[in-house]
Amino acid sequence: MEVLETSGFRFEIDPRTGKWSLLDKEADVRWPSQGAAGVGSGKGLERLEGVHAQGGKSVEVRFERGPVCFEVSGEALKVSYKFTYNSVSEIRVLEDLLAMTDAEHGAVIVPSREGLLIPSDSGVAMKQMFGTSEYEGCHMNMLGILKGGAAMLVLWDDASVWPEVESVVAAGTDGKGAPRQRLTASLTLRAKSPPSFRLAPLGKGDWNTVAAAYRRIAGGKGMAITLREKIRRNPRAGGLVGAANVKLWHCLARRMNEDSTREESVKVNWTFDEAAAVAEHLRRDLGIERCLFTIGGWTESGYDCRHPDNLPANPECGGDEKLAAAVRRIQALGYVACLHDNYQDMYRDARSWNPDFIEKRPDGQLIQGGRWMGGRAYMVCAPKQLELAMRPQNLPEIRRLFGPWSYFIDTTYAVGPRECADPKHPLDRNGDIAWKIQLSDKARELFGLFGSECGREWALPHSDFFEGLVGVAGKYYHFLDPQSLGARVIPFWEMVYHDCQICFGKYGYPADRAAEYVAHHVLCARPLNYHSAPEHRYWAAKPEGAPATGELGCFTRTDSGWAEGLHPADAFLKTTHEVLGPLHEATAHQRLMRFEFLSRDGSLRRAVYGEGGEAVSVIVNFGKTAARVESPRGGGVELPPWGFVIDGPRLAAFHARQWNGRQYTGGALFVLQAAEGRRLDDPGPVHVFHGFGDAQLTWRGRTHEVRREATIP
Repeated sequence: MEVLETSGFRFEIDPRTGKWSLLDKEADVRWPSQGAAGVGSGKGLERLEGVHAQGGKSVEVRFERGPVCFEVSGEALKVSYKFTYNSVSEIRVLEDLLAMTDAEHGAVIVPSREGLLIPSDSGVAMKQMFGTSEYEGCHMNMLGILKGGAAMLVLWDDASVWPEVESVVAAGTDGKGAPRQRLTASLTLRAKSPPSFRLAPLGKGDWNTVAAAYRRIAGGKGMAITLREKIRRNPRAGGLVGAANVKLWHCLARRMNEDSTREESVKVNWTFDEAAAVAEHLRRDLGIERCLFTIGGWTESGYDCRHPDNLPANPECGGDEKLAAAVRRIQALGYVACLHDNYQDMYRDARSWNPDFIEKRPDGQLIQGGRWMGGRAYMVCAPKQLELAMRPQNLPEIRRLFGPWSYFIDTTYAVGPRECADPKHPLDRNGDIAWKIQLSDKARELFGLFGSECGREWALPHSDFFEGLVGVAGKYYHFLDPQSLGARVIPFWEMVYHDCQICFGKYGYPADRAAEYVAHHVLCARPLNYHSAPEHRYWAAKPEGAPATGELGCFTRTDSGWAEGLHPADAFLKTTHEVLGPLHEATAHQRLMRFEFLSRDGSLRRAVYGEGGEAVSVIVNFGKTAARVESPRGGGVELPPWGFVIDGPRLAAFHARQWNGRQYTGGALFVLQAAEGRRLDDPGPVHVFHGFGDAQLTWRGRTHEVRREATIP
């Protein structure tokens, strides 16, 4: 038996068969649990020629078309497949090494959007690919593996790695306690250069252990650029901390037919003057102090039309002068004004239409994108995206004319890494990412702040905000269904990168069914995206319909609260933001240090941001019935479905039926904040916001009535 050993693990390989195993010495857990693992499957791995040790530092398993090399890399085992691309195009690995059963109570952590925890005892059969940087794939280059109380990281650096998770459930049982479920993760390597991955045993631990270990690795790779560093780079990034995300998607909504030759409809939802008026209303009437305010549909022909030719701003909404004035008015409020753009899509009716810019298949065919408002889009190759964006008439002129403090280029971080076979600009998946990084850097250099859709860890050093990572259209995911995977959504992103990026959800959603979405944002300590703003000067119109009822609409309540009598859109925005904005401000420079399930069914969850005296504890009830928890300030707290309690040194908040000894029939929502520079435990005034429910609050042994907001002693 050939052996490689460190203080943390022991690698053994049989020189006759090439089969191997890995022992986590601290946890005394072996991978695989029984037997041994192969080096993988794929062309070139059919016939073993020999196993050769290299002085206790590495082992080569040799095949006809090249070696597989195992070597110690710090506290990880690095596995490299040193075959040429012509001999091996695809290799599948780790499927046997990482297998676990329901009896081992293991799980796979997938960093897709916020994160998935897929347990080995879910009872759900499934198979799902999570491609590196794909739309809802792995948004960090890692998987976390838990088994028998031990934790391990699977790591890689190449965008041509395709992780897959599979669960197989037995149809019956033999009555002898045999395992009924087998869960495993595998990697498919599709690289033109020698692919590799690393395995890092972490000893005893859970998802918190995995997150902490990966953060150290991310820091070493230069990914973990913190918000403090970004604010030092550009102080205006500080205006995004605790900011609401308000987007007017379609100032001008023009719809074209499939081949972009005929206009099917056109509608003005907001003029540029009205867009500025919406921002002024939010600041002056609702008291929203911080906001990322984005205008979409400002371009020549409206939203998602005739890209990449944006200028002049469309006359239907007011043209260049009115848009420039709107940006000035928005930024005079202290809000970060942002314009929405796109350089991945090109339409046939664009003045700059040129097939030379488009990605090509090997047979020379143009690669099509989606069917959007402008018709059928074609996919612009990444180096050409940068070329188009930096033309004098594009980003430089937009900056000169309008001067927004921030810019948003759609799809840049959302669409998975691309490939192009055009001999004039050939591109592989890693090259696509490299060019998109350049586009991000150039846009950020011009405008100051930059963000894009969804988000990927490779984009962290090159951007300031992501839109879509926290959720999509009021759900956790766009296409993935966690329940069908037997998975739970966990705030794994926040456990690694909460202090590194401003993150939001994307797309509109119905507020009267958004309770779970709001609760998810409370757990993640993230402000909401408000992307369903009504048209024109909506607040002047008489609200239609009765107030929403039921638990899913609980955050639209206004009874006896600050927003009573307001337009429903304003009421939801004000109530939710007065919780989520201060919560993000209180946690923005901290990582989620400990996440745990407080109930057997996983519905009661706690997230602790920071450590020691600066820690902020967030408990949220995702269950269908009320739950009781203990709070340092609230004592015994009763949380309704989607209820929460927050305890921090300067912030306390709750949506509860009981808090600090007081009963709230039907539930009430309050937020308490200490004056700047003080803590809630210090003597002195405290600011209180009341969202809905009974207006009486017990604080420091006295009862106060707070109908809207007040400062109490």
